[in-house]
Amino acid sequence: MAYRKHKIKGTEKQGAEFFNITQSLVLLKHFKLSRLYGLFFGLILSLLGCAILAQLFRMANNDDYFGIIFSSSTFYIIKSAGWQAFLSTFFSLIVGIMCARALHRRGNPWLVKIVLSTSFLALVVPTTVAALGIVAVWGRSGFMSSMGLTGISLFGLWMVILAHVFFNAPLVLRVAYSALKSQPNYYWKIASHNNLTEIEIFKVIEWPTFKSLLVPLASLIFLLCFTSFSIVLMLGGGPNVTTFEVSIYHAVRFSFDMQLAASLSIIQILICSVLILVSKPLNFSLTSPALNSRNTIIRNDMESLFSKLTDFFCFVIFVILILIPLVALFYRLDLSSGLNLFAQDRFWNALYTSTKLAFFSSIFSTIIAIILIHSRFRLTQLGSRFSIHFIDFSVSFYLLMPAIVFATGCFILLRNYINFFEHAFWLVLSANVLFSLPFILRILSPALEKTLLQHEKLSLQLGITGLRKFIILTSPAINRELQLVLGISFAFSLGDLSVITLFGNKDFETLPYYLYQLFSRYGASEADMLGIFILGYIFITYFIFGLILMSFERFQSFSQLVINNATNK
Repeated sequence: MAYRKHKIKGTEKQGAEFFNITQSLVLLKHFKLSRLYGLFFGLILSLLGCAILAQLFRMANNDDYFGIIFSSSTFYIIKSAGWQAFLSTFFSLIVGIMCARALHRRGNPWLVKIVLSTSFLALVVPTTVAALGIVAVWGRSGFMSSMGLTGISLFGLWMVILAHVFFNAPLVLRVAYSALKSQPNYYWKIASHNNLTEIEIFKVIEWPTFKSLLVPLASLIFLLCFTSFSIVLMLGGGPNVTTFEVSIYHAVRFSFDMQLAASLSIIQILICSVLILVSKPLNFSLTSPALNSRNTIIRNDMESLFSKLTDFFCFVIFVILILIPLVALFYRLDLSSGLNLFAQDRFWNALYTSTKLAFFSSIFSTIIAIILIHSRFRLTQLGSRFSIHFIDFSVSFYLLMPAIVFATGCFILLRNYINFFEHAFWLVLSANVLFSLPFILRILSPALEKTLLQHEKLSLQLGITGLRKFIILTSPAINRELQLVLGISFAFSLGDLSVITLFGNKDFETLPYYLYQLFSRYGASEADMLGIFILGYIFITYFIFGLILMSFERFQSFSQLVINNATNK
């Protein structure tokens, strides 16, 4: 009897091994193209990046190369960019962490939804619109001045810092609040039973929670502020506040000094590489943090008068820094003058160009991201780690290369073959796709890989592969993530003011470029109206993407029926 059981188990083991071998052969047969597509895109991205780097080094290689690197002007740029990035990072961390503590301590569900929704709004607002809002609040004729408070100088260091806090403090808030919500409930129960004070709770629970986040958060924010372009260009007010990207822009656009631009680009890439290497990766999702349970966490420090006053002050600061700049655009708007915007042909031409760029950028970047994720998934099944790392590097490489540096490198590389002032559309489109791709991959990868794993065996048994499988099985399961990445990539492209500043002109304008022209020359009311229009246009488009993706839900019922039938068989 024991011999028969042993023989049956051996037969089952051999059958399982045979099934695994058969499955591997099927994977090799059906998914070879999926792996090759990802490697092909990775090769193209890597070759393009290496070609740009080689051309930058070739252009910068001259007798005065080291003189430019070690010049006083270069050290001044590093000092200016580093100081404003340090201050921006410091205040962003302080505001974000304090607001996260206040939000967690209050624990009101409605308050949590409002604050997190507002923080997400600040993450997707274009930099040009945010700059208008900051000026509308803190400018000489802004909201604060109208209330009798002393207005801050229209341009300068502190205006740039306020704009960077506007973008980065909500990110810190969401990360810190997620970290606090992830702590077990018994932590707070033990603190309540031992009657710990607010300072003791911060030392024992909150500070250890925030401590692991400070280095990756600070590194990320410092890198974003150090390489800031649009904010510094619009609010810097001259050479007192500058960054490498702004200096490269001036070198290309005004003096046409390609050697200086190439040298500054190389320095910028080297500094960004060092900052990324010494920093730690930040694992963070853009989706709202989920509650641990339905029971509200009771903290014994929430009823003290000091904590109530502190939390109220934090929420007031959050409203002033994050929410009021968006509201101030409506407050300052002169409707009669602002409506003149829609009577101008330049606006409609810019709208058409921006819509075309944003639409194709969101579609292309999402399609390429899906192809790369499929390829990584298939390569993971085969255990090809080198290929996976190669694809990841080819995409992440463009995090080291800011958009202005990319545009400058492409111009130097192809200026003898292509007139970029006539074909600027394709350069801007390529930049938008490449620089939104790393973020789209980060958002889309977990959900798509999970869905592919769930439907793997079923799709092989039914013979559903390729585009048919994606439409029937995959897309209904990742509708929410697809809407998010399409909306984010559309907003990124629509609000981008980087590459367009180098090659933009009256014949080729986008909405941000036109807004920058109105902001720097004339038409304050028209600029405010355009900023409000861009903001509304982004959110309307986001919901339109959602409606389009909802049309695919009819396939979900069909796929569920197929799954049920296959399970019953």
